[in-house]
Amino acid sequence: MIPLPRPLLAGVFCLLAACGDSRGPARLDPVSGGGEVRPLTRYAAANQCLALRARGNGQLLSADGEGYRASASQPAQAEAFRFKASALGDYLLYTRSGSLLAAAAPATTAALADASEATVFTLRADGDGTAYPPTPVFDREPTPEQIQTYRGFRDPAIAATVFTFDAADGQRLAIDESGALTLAAASDSPAQRFVLEPVSGCADFPEAHDNTEGETFKGRLADGRVLGMADVHVHISATTFLGGAQSGNPFHPFGVTHALPDCAAEHGPRGERDAVGALLAGDMDGHATDGWPTHTDWPARDALTHDAIYWKWLERAWKGGLRVVVNDVVDNQTLCELQRNVSGTPARDCNEMNNAGQQVGSMFAMQDYIDAQYGGPGRGFFRIVLSPAEARQVVENGQLAVVLGIEISNLLNCTLTYNPLRTQQPFEETGSGASENRYSCAMTETGADNEVLTQIRRLHGLGIRQVITIHEFDNPFGGNGIFEGLVLNLGNRENSGGIPGDVVNNPFGVSETPTGEFWTTYTCPEEDAEGFSGYLFGDSGGAVMQNLGPPPPLCVFTGQDGRPGGTTACYPPQGQCNARWLTPIGLYTYGKLMEFGMIFDVDHLELGMKTQALELAEAQSPAYPFVSTHGTFGGMSNDQAMRILRNGGFIYPSLGNGPQHITLMEELRSVHAAANTGRLFAFGFGTDTNGLSAQSGPRSEIAPGREVVYPYTLFDGGLFDTLPEFQAISGVTFFQPEERDAEGNGRSWSLDLDGSAHYGMMSDFVQEMRLEGNAEQMRALFNSAEGYLRTWEATEASRAGIAQRGLVVPPGILRAAPSD
Repeated sequence: MIPLPRPLLAGVFCLLAACGDSRGPARLDPVSGGGEVRPLTRYAAANQCLALRARGNGQLLSADGEGYRASASQPAQAEAFRFKASALGDYLLYTRSGSLLAAAAPATTAALADASEATVFTLRADGDGTAYPPTPVFDREPTPEQIQTYRGFRDPAIAATVFTFDAADGQRLAIDESGALTLAAASDSPAQRFVLEPVSGCADFPEAHDNTEGETFKGRLADGRVLGMADVHVHISATTFLGGAQSGNPFHPFGVTHALPDCAAEHGPRGERDAVGALLAGDMDGHATDGWPTHTDWPARDALTHDAIYWKWLERAWKGGLRVVVNDVVDNQTLCELQRNVSGTPARDCNEMNNAGQQVGSMFAMQDYIDAQYGGPGRGFFRIVLSPAEARQVVENGQLAVVLGIEISNLLNCTLTYNPLRTQQPFEETGSGASENRYSCAMTETGADNEVLTQIRRLHGLGIRQVITIHEFDNPFGGNGIFEGLVLNLGNRENSGGIPGDVVNNPFGVSETPTGEFWTTYTCPEEDAEGFSGYLFGDSGGAVMQNLGPPPPLCVFTGQDGRPGGTTACYPPQGQCNARWLTPIGLYTYGKLMEFGMIFDVDHLELGMKTQALELAEAQSPAYPFVSTHGTFGGMSNDQAMRILRNGGFIYPSLGNGPQHITLMEELRSVHAAANTGRLFAFGFGTDTNGLSAQSGPRSEIAPGREVVYPYTLFDGGLFDTLPEFQAISGVTFFQPEERDAEGNGRSWSLDLDGSAHYGMMSDFVQEMRLEGNAEQMRALFNSAEGYLRTWEATEASRAGIAQRGLVVPPGILRAAPSD
């Protein structure tokens, strides 16, 4: 998250060209047309147009006033229900008039806007006694046991012609003696059994669009590689973070009108309660709040508190070649506290670990929902994976491997409270003592909730496999990499003990002891300094800080040992790096993360801490690989980059536009060559979408005269025809991104005019690469999924070595940062 301001063997080609089943949501085979009734599973009714024939009297349901009655003898007289899946096995029954069948006695209808549990029906084959595991719940942390049960369940896929409809309260749809549709206690009565008959004349359920035509590729190449792009840093599940600051959801059981509604509920009329969005954009004028389909002001490349990854837009990105995505569950306690107080919800839980765990539940619920749209378990394109072997199989199947990561400032519930009287240096800290810094976590191993090991087990049990250990602020493990000199520095003071204030003037709340500190710093290495290898991507290790008060020498440095920072924001004019380096509890935590085989993301670590972490990684046999997922935040030297590449890791930048990506790719290619690893060159990206990060701007401002023209076809023609990997792949056509409802209301987006307004426009980025790049650059981009999988496999190999030989800690790894 950024809190500021993209001829081989014929049999192989058949795999890549998606020979076989398409797994698409539009074609679900168990139901045929023409009114013929054929057996189907409880999932295969998704998106179908069906009538209900009551077994009790043999008649079809038809409208009868405000309810329904089994009184029609012919399909043309019956109500045609569009079966819209709300979860696997659960349905909304959408009528010709655009309302929903609702459970009541007698049954009635409800408007789509009023959808509730009463409009959801669970479909079961007659006589099916299977104990189906509960669906994971949006915004609720599951237990590891629930995840294991859900993932391990082997569905019997019972096919039938007769079904029951269970309501949320445990009753069932039934017909009474007059044939009227009602509810009744579950029984074996024929009055509660219905035959699903294909009919015509259904209304289309409102839904967003992927604006594509054609089937995407799958399989692997003759040399064992998989083909596809990797977005290794994104926040699909961020919709609930920041104290409710974000509006919109990546999916909703009741569909797009509920997932992407008018945002006034969260942001107020004209968006005046969007405190976080206004703070980041520097624009207090508000915004138009209307959602799907008109979307006047959002999604937009810089509408940072609005969801930009609805599942249909993610589907478009997958069809554009995305094969690995890392969803970092995310929150920021400081911004959450700000937003909850502005919104008038002071009781909202802003604990980052709790909110991260709840987002894991949202991700499994989203997988279930997408499977439901595609007609059954495992049929959807979206697959959460827990191992590199599982991920590789998913990608070979042509699906999207979704890895869960975490990016929060107080990882493992480890918070830091500064004490200005401390005598311990960071590398000496114990986290205890009347005059020393205090931690809310411990490195004992008794099983207590506040222990580092207990919380690592919690994350691993939830399926999290990738970790950023330090985010925007100092924590017990060490210091964050500085890349902005004012707003985050204020946040650091709040997060490390509080900003002095009162109930009127302190928007963060008044419960904290006001002992927080600004970053304590040292002067960063200069790009051309003697003995320094220079910075990768031109990204320095720090920032020029803003003084809150007079500059030196009129102010006094109050940081530990007389350094800049501390209790006063007083800094020299040179770029400053964070002097809080690796601590004993940080070293302990890093060792435990390696023992668990977590993919270790070094982004946001302070520049010197990256070297300390590398020393620990290189002491293992084989070396533990590191990754940088979205642009080396905190800076990275060329030497550090070469070491990461030699150890089997990868460095993928934040995603800008096509020309920017090519420039960074060629810079890393030269470092890769100098490292002489003999490894595959791969270059993916981290979009950081939904992470308060603006996306690429209008192409007309970047490459005038070289527009992305719609429609375009990927994987076929032009540059793709020069690469053997693509020669037998059928193309996918991408039309201009557009949303319209049944009445034609809506809007469209263009990369040239709007930039990357939502996640589906990632395919536009691929077209940019086609226009601007060469064959080797396209190959590196489509090697990025393979590159990710190889690093994960190397992580597992190093973990196995640690399990066999024990963790090796090199001497001298704990030390002080340089002093000026």
